Amino acid sequence: MTPRVAAAMWRFGMAEAMAYRASMFVWILATCFPLVSLALWSYLAEDGAIGGYDQAGFVSYFVAAFMIRQLTSAWVCWVLSRQIRLGELDAMLLRPAHPVLHHMMSNFAALPMRALMALPLGVGVLVMAGGGDPVAWGDVLRTLPTLALAWGIVFLCQLTVACLAFWLTSATSLYEAWLALHLVLSGYLLPTSLFPERFAEVIRALPFHAALGFPVEALTGRLSHAAYVEGLGLQCVWVVCFGVLASLCWRRGVVRYGSVGA
Repeated sequence: MTPRVAAAMWRFGMAEAMAYRASMFVWILATCFPLVSLALWSYLAEDGAIGGYDQAGFVSYFVAAFMIRQLTSAWVCWVLSRQIRLGELDAMLLRPAHPVLHHMMSNFAALPMRALMALPLGVGVLVMAGGGDPVAWGDVLRTLPTLALAWGIVFLCQLTVACLAFWLTSATSLYEAWLALHLVLSGYLLPTSLFPERFAEVIRALPFHAALGFPVEALTGRLSHAAYVEGLGLQCVWVVCFGVLASLCWRRGVVRYGSVGA
């Protein structure tokens, strides 16, 4: 993909995000459950810290979880699976750019708009909650690579499931089951460190935590240098694993793909 093609795809993605900004805002509101969890855990921490989190700690954690959820979102699973089922993939296969690159740029280009729309809500919650723990600039910089890898995990996982539509009529149902596990095991509803110790160790090695809980802990300064490096390594492992799976499913699926006019 040349820089010119990439820039054109980026502009298309931004234009699409602007055109569907109302739908995007509704989607943002649908992902604000961490802010509901904030109210619950902040109330429970009135009498003292829970698992190392006081009230300010919970505010910082859940506002960070809400914002990072916006910056690592993707929706290729629903769009690509629909294109495969309805035969809309035919036209995309005839384009000079690879369909996966089109979806990647379309999803990625919408993230700045999504973040800008979510930022006032996150700031408003911080103000109403009386503020959280201060975030160091060093932690912000350390979070950037974790965000890129987390987005890669989410996108490639969705791409893998979407490619199952070459064989299944309802591939998105599988991803909805994945999302149910994600809500519980990623740190979305509560910090994974609050689970029983042995269970928490298993959870923290899974892709759910790598896609959300780990970047949140990096941003809120709750990771030692060794834990940070280990977490980055796990993220890289999951990116490679889902990348290989997505590549295999795509290649075999396209060979099998058949629709009127294909």
